[in-house]
Amino acid sequence: MSRRPAGRTCPVVPPFGVRYDVSMLSTLAWSATGFAVTPLLEWVWHAKIAHGGRKDATAAAHLEHHRTAHTVTEPWTEMRENAPRIGLTLLGVVAVATPLLGPRRALALAGGMVAGYAFSTLYHAQMHVRGPETPYEDFMWRFHWHHHAEDARTNFGLTNPVFDFAFGTAVVPDTVRIAPRLAPSWLTGDQPGFVVRTGPRAATN
Repeated sequence: MSRRPAGRTCPVVPPFGVRYDVSMLSTLAWSATGFAVTPLLEWVWHAKIAHGGRKDATAAAHLEHHRTAHTVTEPWTEMRENAPRIGLTLLGVVAVATPLLGPRRALALAGGMVAGYAFSTLYHAQMHVRGPETPYEDFMWRFHWHHHAEDARTNFGLTNPVFDFAFGTAVVPDTVRIAPRLAPSWLTGDQPGFVVRTGPRAATN
């Protein structure tokens, strides 16, 4: 009987004869975990820091975003500006995760979180520069703009509403009423689910 050399990972042979190394699948799984955890992190940041009354540079920038919600910072510029803070956070994640998971899995987890942060930033920007194009976007655009235009104490999720429902901060409006000075350029008056109102705005931060 032949023996597999010590120290090598065991390949998984799925259908069609394609061979995948277990270590590669593990790396991909931890990257996916990092990506999947970002909606929770975005909710925590948005609810507890950006709107939590803390003295924080990102909170100040976010409140300015609320005052100028008709537009949005170019997402690649925003990511460059936040790179030092994000980098330090990821170093902390790797430092904590490495003793538990090993360096490869820890780096994969951090890489997935980077991808999740980039996706969240890019997706959020789309809500401010163009109208919704799919049923899910129609829901999320109303969900997000309710936070901006009517009640900033609700709807903290930027890419999905899961943790708003989990933590009791979700409001699902049929129609969002937006003050003229906040109305984005894509809102021309014929977008279902949105109305540009003439009365005072309910919430600004």
